[in-house]
Amino acid sequence: FQNVAKDGLSLSDDSSEAAKKVHEEAVEEFEPLTKWMGDNLKDEIEKAVVSQRLSDSPCALVASSYGWSGNMERIQRAQTYAKANDASQGFYSGQKKTLEINPRHPLIKELKARVEANEEDETAKDLAIVMFETAVLRSGYILPDSSGFANRIDRMLRLSMDISLDEKVEEEPVFEEEEEAAGEEDDEEEVNADDDDAQEETVPHEEL
Repeated sequence: FQNVAKDGLSLSDDSSEAAKKVHEEAVEEFEPLTKWMGDNLKDEIEKAVVSQRLSDSPCALVASSYGWSGNMERIQRAQTYAKANDASQGFYSGQKKTLEINPRHPLIKELKARVEANEEDETAKDLAIVMFETAVLRSGYILPDSSGFANRIDRMLRLSMDISLDEKVEEEPVFEEEEEAAGEEDDEEEVNADDDDAQEETVPHEEL
């Protein structure tokens, strides 16, 4: 038996030389990308490798032999008796994961093409980080920087819709202050009108 949430899983037929050859070719072809992702995500992952398990997803995050799977990490965090500074919990949860990429996925192919064209491409770097963060969520782990993730999604949405990154949100119109000011002007006009009427009424009495 193999733990599907751990590193090193192979779902291919070990007796198939053709499958081994295809995988070895993919590993060699995508080596520049896996190395680039390992360097750019070095604070987040142990390494990036070509996957033998993925079919539809672009990438997945898997635990090392001694690390916790996403499900186990959630269970341990939810334990009512868990200590805040439990050394064993910190050891297992702190193990860096392996990022597996799907060489057949169009997003991975596009990222590979961008990296080959320019390793300093900021969009490629954003895409790699977003792929990693979606893999964190897809694999059941807790995303530590949800605000940063949302900001990167916003940036990519702007780029995909040709909206300038510097374009600001339109300011809301102010209604309450205008209405209050208009109300005060009306009150002043009413007061002035009452004063004028009072003056007109007092004039005949003085003549008499």
